[in-house]
Amino acid sequence: MSEIQSILEELANEPIAPLLKGDGYPIFQDSWEAEAFAIGNILIKQGFLTCSEWVEIFSEQIKLAQAQGDPDRGDTYYSHWLSALEKLCFERGLSDFQSYQNSLRLWKKAIRNTPHGVPLALENAFLSQDDDHHDHHHHDHYPENMFTPISVVKLKEG
Repeated sequence: MSEIQSILEELANEPIAPLLKGDGYPIFQDSWEAEAFAIGNILIKQGFLTCSEWVEIFSEQIKLAQAQGDPDRGDTYYSHWLSALEKLCFERGLSDFQSYQNSLRLWKKAIRNTPHGVPLALENAFLSQDDDHHDHHHHDHYPENMFTPISVVKLKEG
């Protein structure tokens, strides 16, 4: 193996450093925020909506949250982004509520079934709690809203 191949393999296993804002803090506090941001941008680039439509839908979600008592300190920004994505996907027929809920149930089960130190994968939802070849540590101690994965089940052709 060449030295370059060795370096490339080593880099492939390194985590990507977080993107930082001007103040040195990360842009995204968690990976789901980056995923939500990416999905929103992909939907615009693929023509499912315009930038101005996105701003309108996103602004509505922020106003709704503020009306419900969100203090708007910036820490819930991507929660509003996610709400806007959900609304958009349901309204435009890109996903349906039942498929989305089924996906969320599978991800929650995958989280419960995934042993510590093992990458989270949807396939883990189908593991039996009795599988002896996995050292399961149940994740039921996490708060219900700690992690809501983003799952675009299937985008219909535009």
